[in-house]
Amino acid sequence: MAYFNHAFVKSFVVAEVDATANTATSALAAGTMGLVDSSDWQTIATANGTLGNNGLLYLVQGNYQTADSIGNNPGHGGYSESVKSKGINPKYINALWKGACVNPVKATATVGIGKNCAPCGETQYVRVDIKGSPALRFLNKNVYAIGDSGSVCCADGQTYVDPAVALATIGKMLLADPVVKPFIQEATGGGIVITTAGSAATKTIAQTLGEAGSGNYTASTDPVGDQVSATLKVEAAYVETTFGNCSFDTRDFYGKEPLSVELSFVDMKGDPCDSCGTSSKTPGKMQQTVGETVLRKVLLSEAYAQNPFSQGAIDSARIREIEGSDKILAAVDRSALYRSYYIQHSVPRFNNPTGTFDNDQYLYEIFVKCTDSDLISKMDALLTRVEALANGVNNMVKIETPDA
Repeated sequence: MAYFNHAFVKSFVVAEVDATANTATSALAAGTMGLVDSSDWQTIATANGTLGNNGLLYLVQGNYQTADSIGNNPGHGGYSESVKSKGINPKYINALWKGACVNPVKATATVGIGKNCAPCGETQYVRVDIKGSPALRFLNKNVYAIGDSGSVCCADGQTYVDPAVALATIGKMLLADPVVKPFIQEATGGGIVITTAGSAATKTIAQTLGEAGSGNYTASTDPVGDQVSATLKVEAAYVETTFGNCSFDTRDFYGKEPLSVELSFVDMKGDPCDSCGTSSKTPGKMQQTVGETVLRKVLLSEAYAQNPFSQGAIDSARIREIEGSDKILAAVDRSALYRSYYIQHSVPRFNNPTGTFDNDQYLYEIFVKCTDSDLISKMDALLTRVEALANGVNNMVKIETPDA
């Protein structure tokens, strides 16, 4: 006796939901999904639909390939046949859940120094470390650079350098470094936060150094007396190169890991030195579920359905157009964020001649653009109807919604 916990996965990307009743599967428009009753092969209403006697529930979607340009196989529906799930018995629905639209968050790093941390005649050093797959793919190692405040001069009689000017000088040097430049930028809105006698103001590096022309900062010649402290803030800003749909290949790399950025004080030898100053960092977060992932999942489902997707050949773009797989490419916005919905059910084997008693499990993942609030509401109603059908036969499964 054995138990297999693997679930066979099928993916859908949905453009519309048929929320009404009595729509034939052949009438579903391309990309439109409906809940279908196997007793009459027509949709049920997502608001209050029920199944007929001994009816199984099906997820059915109008095929994006609307013309049978190859195969000439109308006896089995051809390539424009609607896309269907396995028959779902509400009694054997195991789980229902939906994902959240998780937006990306840039990694940030800061260093701050107080009013008496930059004595005249001494040089401050700050090191930036950038870690993550983009850096490793660029140099086969993590990226770092060191910036210093050595070019800052003091006026006659001045004892301490304005900390804002010192950090702005360091920040300018770091951001100009040719190795570091592709990965970070000055924080949005301004990379220097200047606190004078308890009052904070945000300036760009150019404004702090008097290079912007508008909104320039007037440096203090007595930062101790004026109670000036400052913070330098940078953020991850890597943009990877991607190919368009015409040359798309599922084997192309795309980022799934956020960059890690860290600023720290070092001495002239490069050793850690935090005797006067503070540093902090916040991790980045990748967006979930991005179109690059969705497209690959849907193409995998198409491959299992024996719908070809040509890639790697010199004339692949033309073959896709001939075979209709370019319609799938066009249906997925690779730069968009998608919300995901999941329905998992099992098909019990009550009599298995191999002597292994198990349940075949099937998982359907359905993707909807996060920007389409109307479609999200319709998908929420569809999933709620599936929950109600399961609860109606005493299968008290509940929709799980993870935190964003």
